[in-house]
Formats: sequence, structure tokens, C-alpha cells
Amino acid sequence: MKFSLNRSDLLEPLSKVVSVLEKRQTLPILSHVLVVVNQQGITLTATDQEVELQTQIGFDGGSLNIDAEGGCALPGRKLLEICKHLPADARLDFRRRDKHVVLSSGAFESQFSTLPAEDFPNIDGQGQAIQSFRIETQPFRQMLAKTVFAMAQQDVRYFFNGMLFELSEGAVRLVATNGQRLAVVSRQVQHEGALQGRPIVPRKGVLELVKLLDEVDTEVTLSFTQNCLLVEMTGCRFLSKLIDGEYPDYEKAIPTGSDKHFSCDRQAFREALIRTAVMSNEVYKNVKLSLETGRLSLFTNNPLQEQAEETLAVMYEGDDLEIGFNVHFLIEALNAVGSDVVQVALSGQTSPCLITDPEEEQAQFVISPMVI
Repeated sequence: MKFSLNRSDLLEPLSKVVSVLEKRQTLPILSHVLVVVNQQGITLTATDQEVELQTQIGFDGGSLNIDAEGGCALPGRKLLEICKHLPADARLDFRRRDKHVVLSSGAFESQFSTLPAEDFPNIDGQGQAIQSFRIETQPFRQMLAKTVFAMAQQDVRYFFNGMLFELSEGAVRLVATNGQRLAVVSRQVQHEGALQGRPIVPRKGVLELVKLLDEVDTEVTLSFTQNCLLVEMTGCRFLSKLIDGEYPDYEKAIPTGSDKHFSCDRQAFREALIRTAVMSNEVYKNVKLSLETGRLSLFTNNPLQEQAEETLAVMYEGDDLEIGFNVHFLIEALNAVGSDVVQVALSGQTSPCLITDPEEEQAQFVISPMVI
């Protein structure tokens, strides 16, 4: 294996794959990046056995020169740190030396230990895609941003530690919940063949996908096999295992028939919540909402007998209501609403609230109340 290229052509794809590596590994090879050099260019692959990311370096940039093909696994973070601290215009020369790889650049030279390419634990996608659809990056990124915050973390109900991709004819719906709040958003998509299923993508896979999409502007293709999600985009291939389980019937948690509806300025509501949250109980993070005709009052306090309150003007006519919520759940739901105005539907002290965006009917946010 012998090749050379400019530092600028290696740094970005290498940074992407290293991002999926865990800092603590059960296997030494999980701290390594698989480097494969052939006539098509260079392929970099990293995995933590739950997600896998592969990037390509081709000849388009004009700097890549291959003298000998081959492959091996190199220490990912060590290689990245060295590349980061070489000059921006550096030329990198890699060559195999016995069981090591030597990197030379100007007066600098380093020698990396390697592991065999055949020992690299690629994720097995188990067969051809069962479901597949295409979507533009920007709307898909917006869908993830509106739901990702509601996923659970380390919940014993393992299916909550991920996101449901509910596939139906012509549409995909993303659903996330931790049992106390729920986020749902739908979008029409382009697809071939039947589109139906309820795969659950784990939290790590969703978070890595969000980071990837921040750097991509083209259309992406999502495919589901029996046990994996495969996402293909320009110069990049992402694979995530699926959670083996059945997602609960979330639609039962979405309130219907609420008799109290108010609307207000989203940003004013959000900022008021942020201010009052400072004085909320550090354990329960509670805020009391008092709703009456034309106004909404917020109140928080804590065991130190500190408190905060604020009143907002709202569009509301109806009976008075006092209800408590986790203040951070409200803030995160408002962060996901894209319009200047937010709509909130309520029923009673023990019923969840439904937050909607008047400019996007396909997005819904449900929050369970707290005892006040």
C-alpha cells in the first residue's frame, strides 16, 4: 500500500469517520479506521458495531496519487490529530513498512501500528433493501430537528431509545418519545415499490445522521434491510443497526377533543419560560401555567423559597385553568416550532397538552402534565 494526497483532501473525510468512534472500546480494532486503497480511490470506514460510516476519496480533487493498492486498519484519532496539526498546504505520503504504515510530510515522519483489514468488524446489513425512499437533505434535516430531542436515553424500555420511521405509501413519519413527551412529524417522499413498515433507528444512529446531514446539501437515499438502515449520499455511506422491537401505539397519546386552545408569540413564550426556569426546582424542573381570558401566567419556585413569575398576552377565551409541566420539555418543543406563532391545546390538569405549528400541520408535540 502506497499513496499520497494533499492534507486538505484527507482531513474532512477522516474527521467524519473518526466521529463515530467511541472513546472507550471493548475491542482494540474499534479505535481504528479501515483504509482501503484501490483503483477507485481511497475508502475510509469506522464503526462502533452499532453504526458504521464510510467515506470516499476519489481522483476528482486532483491530489490523490496511488502507487500500490492495499488495505489495513490505522489508529483513527492518532491519525486525525497528526493531520490536524500539519500545515494546511501539506502533502502526505503513506507507505507500508512491514506491519506498520509510515506517514511522511516534509520534515515530519511518523510510524503507525496497523491491524489486518480482514479483522475489521463491518456491520452485516443482512440482504437487500426491503424499503427505500429518497428525500432532499434540508426537509429531512428539519424533520430530525423537530423530533430528535424527544428520544429517551438509557431507558429500560429499549424501543424508546431511538426513533420510529413509520413508512406508508408516499410518506414517512418520524416519531420520538420518552414516555413523558412525544414529537411527531410527517413528510411526503419519493419512493420505488411498496413503502410500508415501522423500523426503529437507535439514538446513536439518529444523532450521527443529524451530524452528517449538517454537511450535505444534496438528495439522500434511505434504505431499510431486515436489521439495518442504510443512508447513501455524495461521497458517504452510513449504516446503523435497528432496534429489534415493536414501537408502542403512540397515536393513543395524541390528545383529541381538547376544549381549551390558546395561541401566542412563540419567541415571547419561549424566552419567558427560559427566564422562569432559572428558579425552578432543580430535580423536577416544574413550571405552573395559569390560563385565563387573554393572558397566561408562568410561575416557578424551589425549596430555597426562591420564585419567578411572568405574564404573557395570549389569544384565549374560555374557562380558567392551572396546570404544571416540565419547563425544559416546553422549551424544547417550542424550539422545534418553526413559525412565529404557536398553538397550544389543553383539556384539564391531568391531560397532556398538544403543541402545534400553524404553518406545518404535520408536526405535533405532546407533553404530559406534572402535579402542582
